[in-house]
Amino acid sequence: MSAGTPNEATQPTFAELLNRLFVTVHPIGGKPLSLREASKRARELGGSLSHSYIGELRSGAKDRPSQENADLLAQVFGVRPGYFNDPGVRARVDRDLDRLAARHRDHNLIELAQRTASLDDVDRAALADLVQNYLRKRRTGSDERRPS
Repeated sequence: MSAGTPNEATQPTFAELLNRLFVTVHPIGGKPLSLREASKRARELGGSLSHSYIGELRSGAKDRPSQENADLLAQVFGVRPGYFNDPGVRARVDRDLDRLAARHRDHNLIELAQRTASLDDVDRAALADLVQNYLRKRRTGSDERRPS
């Protein structure tokens, strides 16, 4: 593909791909890796990526890591090495990441349901009223959280 073609323009940046891994690839109910934890995993895998360098990649300040470093970051998150530069591999990994993101959302809903179930009847009714009022405000566009 030649430079400047429409398909290249719509490709995600390295930072976008890396950020998706940070946000999505972690234990269900757990916290995402920190930069230091990602750096530590890279060392455990036999590589060397400083937390500050990983941070620069995440922010987009650096956007062209070596193939070796890109493959190492893929390993850190347990995805196929071609994730960052092969659209076919990326498409397959993205499907897996979509499923994992859905599991994270499901876990949050289950946790909310479990907490709600632990409330007494009066508190549960009060919570149901709060949710109904919130949803009504959102439907009518009077959500006070929206910036003016």
